[in-house]
Amino acid sequence: MADVVQADARQVDAAVAAAADAQRAWWRMAPDDRAAGLEQWGRLIAQDVEQLALHDTVDMGRPVRESRAQVPGAVGCLRYWSGVATRLWGQQIPALPGHLSYTVRQPVGVAGVILPWNDPLPSFVGAVAVALAGGNAAVVKPSEVSPHSALRLAELADHAGLPRGLINVVTGDGAVGDALARHPGVGAISFTGSVATGRRVNVAASETFKKVVLEMGGKSPNIIFADADLDRALRASVWSVFANTGQACSAGTRLLVDARIADEFTARVAELAGRVRAGDPLNSSVHIGPIASRVQYDRVCGYIATGRSEATLVAGGGRPADVDGRGYFVEPTVFTGVEPTATIAREEIFGPVLAVLTFDTEEEAVALANDVDLGLTATVWTHDTGRMLRMASQLQVGTVWGNTTRVYHPAFPFEGHKHSGLGSGSGETAIEGCTRLTRVSIRYDDSDVPGWPLEPAE
Repeated sequence: MADVVQADARQVDAAVAAAADAQRAWWRMAPDDRAAGLEQWGRLIAQDVEQLALHDTVDMGRPVRESRAQVPGAVGCLRYWSGVATRLWGQQIPALPGHLSYTVRQPVGVAGVILPWNDPLPSFVGAVAVALAGGNAAVVKPSEVSPHSALRLAELADHAGLPRGLINVVTGDGAVGDALARHPGVGAISFTGSVATGRRVNVAASETFKKVVLEMGGKSPNIIFADADLDRALRASVWSVFANTGQACSAGTRLLVDARIADEFTARVAELAGRVRAGDPLNSSVHIGPIASRVQYDRVCGYIATGRSEATLVAGGGRPADVDGRGYFVEPTVFTGVEPTATIAREEIFGPVLAVLTFDTEEEAVALANDVDLGLTATVWTHDTGRMLRMASQLQVGTVWGNTTRVYHPAFPFEGHKHSGLGSGSGETAIEGCTRLTRVSIRYDDSDVPGWPLEPAE
């Protein structure tokens, strides 16, 4: 399909050095000018929809209509963060009489960004927009599975007139990400990916005490109470777990269903899953494309084999009948009778596989939802406002959706709890991950200054 450079440590050094030079020029610019630069980058992205969408679809198999639909969100993200660039506010702290004390936010300098393979374009724009709004430059390491949109986005940033070197891309495998995480010229690291890799990134970054933001996946519960709008819950549940062929950290992969409606609701889920169309992702009529890589395809098939030994297969489990012999295609797959201790109920599969569990009480639903190491998102369906608020206060996750699912905005924080993450990569709290706080105290009255009352020598 294409040849892409396998970068080495020297190229990482060169990228960081170029970014450091560009960052100094960027930080000297007026905030309004930095904001204008981000907005112009967004305008060029909006004009390049087809090329960017094609890159992501060909790289990792997301249906092209979905790849196109992601571009306006990326443009909106840049519009939002361009506004943040003009309001990096601190605080006045009137704690000490006779002194003006206040805080200011300062950029770390160069921010390293390590991207996932499943959501290349939005992940690139989201992480880089935060870094640039905070006054930093960025060195981006895209996944070796899906690097092309990153290269194009950096090219468009250059065309937008951003300082040369402000956004650098270094392509390659995990060794490149490790070099970036360890680099002494990098002040912050943003990583999205697996728990195992995130742990290594965190350790590597700690050698030079970098700021770190980690988003490391989920095993998200989707909780259906008997009083919910079941038609809407059904449609959203199927989309949540199977969109992008299940390759999403926030996918509702654990369906927790009130036992009173479990049989009927699960049967409807299985039937609707069978109507999800798989096929060539360049065909705008399909719902899901193939798995992104052979490695991930083998992983998903392995989990399906495990599921067959642990639970009851009621939908999918094989290759879609309406695709030819090529491509890493997997049918939308549904297992019922899943025990809380089952592998498919506890480990992130990152494929189109749904595990259905049942509960009898609200308390049991909370216990099941929280009984995993990951805590990224949860969805709750109920018309009982009190129950909704009780659930939201007890679920050990960074995001709770009520009577909807997987809705995002750059103003919303997105943070994982437990093994799902560290810090927020979205919302204005994300600025904390790529800036440092400086406190200033200036005496303006005639009060004495600290010091010893030393007498002159006789």
